[in-house]
Amino acid sequence: MKTQFQCELLTDVVLNMRTATTGNQKTLDFIPGSCFLGIVASSFKQFTDTEKDFLFSGKVKFGDAHITNTSSEKMSYRSLHVPASLMYPKLLSIFDCCYIHHFYKRENDKEGEGGLPKQLKQSRSGYYIFHEGVAVEVPIHKGYALKSAYDRDKLRAADEQMYGYESLDKGSVFLFEVETDNNSELDLIEKSLIGLKRIGRSRTAQYGLVKISKTNFFQPESHADGFMINNHHYITVYADGRLIFFDENGGLTSCPKAEDLGVKGKICWEKSQIRTFQYAPYNFKRQTRDADLFGIEKGSVFVIETQDKAPIGQEYVGSYNNVGFGKVIYNPDFLDTSLQAVNGEALYKFKRDTGVEERINQITKAAPSNSPLLNYLVMKRAESEAKAFIYQKANEFVSLNKTFFQGADFASQWGNIRSIAMRCRDNNQLYEELFDKHITSYHYATPTDPYEGEREINIAYLSHGIAEEKWKKRNRRGILRTFIDECVKQEEVINHAITIEAVINLASEMAKKCKKR
Repeated sequence: MKTQFQCELLTDVVLNMRTATTGNQKTLDFIPGSCFLGIVASSFKQFTDTEKDFLFSGKVKFGDAHITNTSSEKMSYRSLHVPASLMYPKLLSIFDCCYIHHFYKRENDKEGEGGLPKQLKQSRSGYYIFHEGVAVEVPIHKGYALKSAYDRDKLRAADEQMYGYESLDKGSVFLFEVETDNNSELDLIEKSLIGLKRIGRSRTAQYGLVKISKTNFFQPESHADGFMINNHHYITVYADGRLIFFDENGGLTSCPKAEDLGVKGKICWEKSQIRTFQYAPYNFKRQTRDADLFGIEKGSVFVIETQDKAPIGQEYVGSYNNVGFGKVIYNPDFLDTSLQAVNGEALYKFKRDTGVEERINQITKAAPSNSPLLNYLVMKRAESEAKAFIYQKANEFVSLNKTFFQGADFASQWGNIRSIAMRCRDNNQLYEELFDKHITSYHYATPTDPYEGEREINIAYLSHGIAEEKWKKRNRRGILRTFIDECVKQEEVINHAITIEAVINLASEMAKKCKKR
């Protein structure tokens, strides 16, 4: 039986990702099930022997807590780590286009430059709520604080003992579930979990206070039926939690067998996408760390060739299931593709959190404020819109006009345009250097031109010499000028300078395309 809980952060929470005591310390983006087992274990002395045997024998599984979207007043949804088998083209994002690795065939991809395959990038970070064909990103807000050790003898900060904490921001809400084999002990678990508790590091200081309560939420479920590729039957196994496996010799392994995943068959490694992790669990009772554990990271996807159906009802595989390790989902629908999809395009459409977008839009449209925070948010919003516009316009220019610029000559000319843009202080200077830079020069009469006297000459890079002849043909100069004009207009919309940066990015990309010809 499963019982679902909500964990609200009342203060910042520190959950170090690594065991190192020096360097840049980052926090986990989820709350491990071991934290909730530790909360229950803190009441160890109050349990009877029977209760102790039940709680710590592995019959109770404390799942990992994932963040949820608090901006929605509807039913809660537990987010999942982005699957590692989702790919998207470089210079774009997962919100623009997304492919599933085991359905995608590179040889069938002719949509890249020059009819070549697109360059795809693996999705590695982020949590999403998957529901009814839409995957909504749930942002995880983190903070950072710089601390110093205290010298009790000198009553001041200790010398050379500075350290920093990255933490999950207070106000975030995480969802998790506890699964038990014995329903009679649920009351004991709920009594130990519910209420104000502390987790993570520096619990005696300002960190770690949380409020745990019962709730109900939705999350993607397993499906028995798999899918067919080239008349072969496959099923997918998505790692909702981190997975730890031991081989026949008792050693940790990152290459499990299909049987270790609860399926009879053979793992198709070329279609799978696996990421690994390593960490050392901390034993609070003994005040020391145990041996390092090595396993498979959340979001990994196994593709198994088999004739059987997925074992619905079995949600945990591997070892250490009592602290959240080993939770899997069989054949989730977000790893499927539709019949009309082009070359394995994902069935789900990825979107940003609408609540966050609305709040940012309200701040951006608000009247100017003296608040440094609001001014900073407005600036970051403008920067984000500027980058998105630059990448979009550069991609459109390359896609529509790549056939107009071929050969090594154009590669060097685009390189010169990039150098000119990098030297320009503003848009006026950019226009002048590329199109309209005039000087007055004295002209002596010649047999072909009898005029003698001063004359204005346009010495802009694209308006004289060898470059002028090539850029006049097929309206190449006009195409580039239209691109720059559109960037200048967009500057007025978002109130952020983008034109020079856009030209630099475009010139760099076009120089690469020309060299490939």
